[in-house]
Amino acid sequence: MFELDIDMLKEQGIQLFDTAKKTAQDIADKGKNQLELLNQQARLSKAQRQLGALVYSLHKAGEENQPLVDKYIDAVAEVEKSIEELKANMTPEECAACESEEEEQIIEDEPASAEEAVEEEIEEEPIKLRGETKICPVCKAEVDGDALFCNHCGAQL
Repeated sequence: MFELDIDMLKEQGIQLFDTAKKTAQDIADKGKNQLELLNQQARLSKAQRQLGALVYSLHKAGEENQPLVDKYIDAVAEVEKSIEELKANMTPEECAACESEEEEQIIEDEPASAEEAVEEEIEEEPIKLRGETKICPVCKAEVDGDALFCNHCGAQL
């Protein structure tokens, strides 16, 4: 009789351990998914900024380079697709949590008025004409250090 109780306790202990292990793995997986989503959202933001900077610089120079603009648009679309795939693999609660965190960050960063927005933009991040640069492997032109494509020949960097 004493052995049966020990065997039963042993079995229950194993079941509790397996349950705890599965729960810990699920929590870790959810954290990885949310971190990957945040990383992809940061990549999207960066790609969108680069596209805007490219369009602005082309417009300011009076030039057109539609193939290069299309490459940037494709890069943005690729990141958006990755984000949608990540969200498709998440539960509705996880998606809602990520979206509410993103909204909170936007609200915290949002200025109260348009004038404050302009002042904040100027104060926070002055426009850099020259920052870190790298050399395009195709045409050897100097390009912005975090550019996805060369803005001279369109090669992917």
